Amino acid sequence: MSETALRSGVRSAGSVLLIASGVHASVHYRAFVDTASFDAPRRALMDAMRAYAILPRWGVDAWSMLCGYSLCFAILLMLCGTLLWWMGKHLAAVRLRSLATATVLILSAGIALIAVLDPMPVQMSVLALAALCLGVGIWRGRVGGT
Repeated sequence: MSETALRSGVRSAGSVLLIASGVHASVHYRAFVDTASFDAPRRALMDAMRAYAILPRWGVDAWSMLCGYSLCFAILLMLCGTLLWWMGKHLAAVRLRSLATATVLILSAGIALIAVLDPMPVQMSVLALAALCLGVGIWRGRVGGT
């Protein structure tokens, strides 16, 4: 078993998620925060979503809910990427292999669900690239690659 290859694969997957988090955060800013740059159709959509109250007592409407989900997605990508990066550096190899295998299975199941329920190429690509990095690390670690 090549511990170096396994660790490299896990850290690469973490890097993919961290980069995707940064990209998503910049897109989030353009899609939800920079309202001055909205064209008429986007402004109409925002107004229609703001008119649909979800939790009126707290002032939560469909627009703020979607904005919150988008921001949470960027934060979760950042958290998962950071955890993978840290674990790839410090976790014992035996536990790291189990973590990487479980993560590949979870990512693969998520990709399959997204593909079946509502295909989203960008999200599927990010998850698939992270799973690929993990899979290559696991495989190279088993065959003794460096």
